[in-house]
Amino acid sequence: MKRTEPEFWVLEYITITKDPRSSLVVAIGGTEKAADISQRTGGFLSAAGPRGDYHRLPHGLPVEQQRLKATTASHALLAAGHSVHLDPALNMLATPDGERDAALRYLAHLAERASAAKTSSEAAEVLTEIATPVNGLLPLTREVVVRAWSATSDLQGTSPARNPNPSHGSGTPPAP
Repeated sequence: MKRTEPEFWVLEYITITKDPRSSLVVAIGGTEKAADISQRTGGFLSAAGPRGDYHRLPHGLPVEQQRLKATTASHALLAAGHSVHLDPALNMLATPDGERDAALRYLAHLAERASAAKTSSEAAEVLTEIATPVNGLLPLTREVVVRAWSATSDLQGTSPARNPNPSHGSGTPPAP
């Protein structure tokens, strides 16, 4: 029995991704039927492009809404028999690539909240999340830097006891 490569009958492939220049979530490729499905299920809008029409989500959607709409549209397209590539960063159902992606999404969410703040108390809430003494981002970031400094000191054979605070820079404690 002779093995041959399979034949693929993918005539129209759809890619749903975030455009790096405009930050818009776009659906590229596919047929008119696929465009209709992405519009009805994901809220995509038709837009004229330099090489023909494409589909995009509306401007100004929060990241979580972009992910939800892109995932919904891709699953509806798959269920209808279309071939779809969904950018993993937009897939609500995929496990994030480690904790780093979750941290980046959290920071992006904080940035969106800060930009959307309509009152000083809304802006203060974002700043509080960043600077809270125990669980804020700044104290946690300081902890990472201190631990990395300590590990580096151990690897180089220098004693962290000579400089208990790496932010002072020298090998000796600062003068009072």
